[in-house]
Amino acid sequence: MPHFPMFIDLKDQTVLVAGGGSVALRKVHKLLPYGPKFRVIAPEISEEISRLPEVTALCRPFRMGDLRPRPAMVIAATNDLGVNRKIAQYCKKHNIPVNVADCLEECSFLFPALVQQGEFSAGITTGGASPTAAVYFKEQLQALLPENLDQILTWLEQQRPELKASVPEQCTRAGIFRRMFDACMAKRRPLTAKEKKACMDNQAAGSVALVGASCGKADLITVRGLRLLQQCQAVVYDDLIDPALLEAAPETAQRIYMGKRSGEHSAPQKQINQKLIELAQSGLKVVRLKGGDPYLFGRGGEEMLALKEAGISCQEVPGIPSAIGIPAEVGIPVTHRGASRGLHIITAHTSDTPDGLPEDFDHLAKLSGTLVFLMGLAQLPKISQRLIAAGKSPDTPAAVISGGNSQNPALVRAPLWEIQEKAKDVASPAIIMVGQVAALDLSQKPLSGIRVGITGTAHVAKKQISALEALGAETSWVTQTEVKKYPLEDVLPQLEGKTGWLVFTSANGVKIFFDELGNDPGKLAVLEGKKYAVIGVATKNMLAQYGLEADLCPQTFTSEALARELAQTAQKEEAIFLLRSAIGSPILPEILTQAGLTVSDIPVYNVSGEEAGQALPQLDYLTFSSASGVEAFIRQYGSLPEHVKYVCIGHITAKKLEEYTAAPYLTAEEITVPGIVQTIADDVL
Repeated sequence: MPHFPMFIDLKDQTVLVAGGGSVALRKVHKLLPYGPKFRVIAPEISEEISRLPEVTALCRPFRMGDLRPRPAMVIAATNDLGVNRKIAQYCKKHNIPVNVADCLEECSFLFPALVQQGEFSAGITTGGASPTAAVYFKEQLQALLPENLDQILTWLEQQRPELKASVPEQCTRAGIFRRMFDACMAKRRPLTAKEKKACMDNQAAGSVALVGASCGKADLITVRGLRLLQQCQAVVYDDLIDPALLEAAPETAQRIYMGKRSGEHSAPQKQINQKLIELAQSGLKVVRLKGGDPYLFGRGGEEMLALKEAGISCQEVPGIPSAIGIPAEVGIPVTHRGASRGLHIITAHTSDTPDGLPEDFDHLAKLSGTLVFLMGLAQLPKISQRLIAAGKSPDTPAAVISGGNSQNPALVRAPLWEIQEKAKDVASPAIIMVGQVAALDLSQKPLSGIRVGITGTAHVAKKQISALEALGAETSWVTQTEVKKYPLEDVLPQLEGKTGWLVFTSANGVKIFFDELGNDPGKLAVLEGKKYAVIGVATKNMLAQYGLEADLCPQTFTSEALARELAQTAQKEEAIFLLRSAIGSPILPEILTQAGLTVSDIPVYNVSGEEAGQALPQLDYLTFSSASGVEAFIRQYGSLPEHVKYVCIGHITAKKLEEYTAAPYLTAEEITVPGIVQTIADDVL
């Protein structure tokens, strides 16, 4: 788990340094710009440290009494590992931040790779995983900063009181601050009085960038497009945009939906044009986020002309068009040596011909290379019939592909004469390919074309999505659940003064319980005399993140296995506290109680579902990572879908599934996210 970056005020605070060599000197130098006072204690203290006016040097061995009175933080950098460890143990017990040189596990805080200019301060850490990576990103950040950033920040700080007094509206004031900052960064210096007045008078003109979001996941956007998105003040977006891109925009940026999809309600183009003009004329930096490429049948040209006519500063940033990106997703190249030496991209949605197809459509049948039709799924019967009638061989390979961010991903291949019938169940949006390349499959991903629905919390779902998509699967997070914590103030007194076992059946339970304890000595007292039993590697690892080792973790990751091993291990006088979900399996307390043990079943959380607000997409597999996930799915959709393979993370989840269906299902051998993914992969292969 990463360390939380927290910035604290060290001015005139005491920092105790045990050690006086080069390591101690390096740590002191890092802290000096932040204004602390140092007490350095060591038998030998380097001259460089002793000369510093902020240092009080005591040339003698370190004593534990030196930790009183309490310092703001402690650096243990002696040559004696035993002394360093004792310092760390004392500091952790008394909640004093401590950093132990070259011993990550003893540290309660880490020294980041620092970038500091005046009031600007950034810390970068990889949690000890790779100091080299931290230094690399430090250097990258330093290269981005203007040399006189400290002067810019000082100037901006000086403007705040005047601006706060003269502009009471927070929104207006924030806009002026943003224009001032942007102007300072563009000029790499503080502003002149005239430049400041221009920002105050809103003379800084707005702008619009037509940015191609490409045709799939967020990371397909260009670097330039992402940078503009991260700096914008308003983003106007369409359907089929990866939601992760909207998260990349600043929190304060307006997010305006203008859906554009065939067959669906959407804003008229004139309304979209006018909205872009209005936003820019109000002085905002606007990103018009469009699927694929703005200029490829995306009406980006119309928007650009409207903006130019209105005198708006504008630019276009290309994106990967669906005609190329969607076939590539499923392993089809649009050109290939010996199969296709050309690419023709055609709209199948025109308004000035009798059948909606281009007026020169019949000529397409005589062209070599690949034909790609966009916005033409409803026209597929006419497309295939007219191509064949105009001379295209009926046996020409064809494909219909729905991909990218489509809710219903699909891939259908068939000869041209048969593609209409084979693709009748494919839902829009989809592209149509005709040509020899449509028969190629260059995909190296074993789950390519497999559609997986995922249920569960964001933490679990994101792990599944990442692992499955890396293997080529199309994923949909169909039921989004969240963990609801229960208050524990009435629970903790039950644990005080008792010896026994704290039993956790999930990582959620561990995290919620120990986060509640925090660093409060009174609450931490409940851990005295306790042992720890867990189910599964993930739960065991979460416990380790709080500095504790599981005393019992069964080889089989089930409640029954844990109960039977604990029943054999626990003493009769030891109390058993089950800290788990409100809908945990009854088998665990039943077995323990039958063994004569005193059991307290304490719910510390529950899992509830949130409405997704969309129809269930077509799926090949549906995964459940908890019993509560099954119930949340039923509440949301009313029943389980047919013709789908269900995948359960374990037997408890499977038993809950059996309450709602008699259909067969798959159960992961290992109760982990990788276990779910492997189960699907094994079934497919």
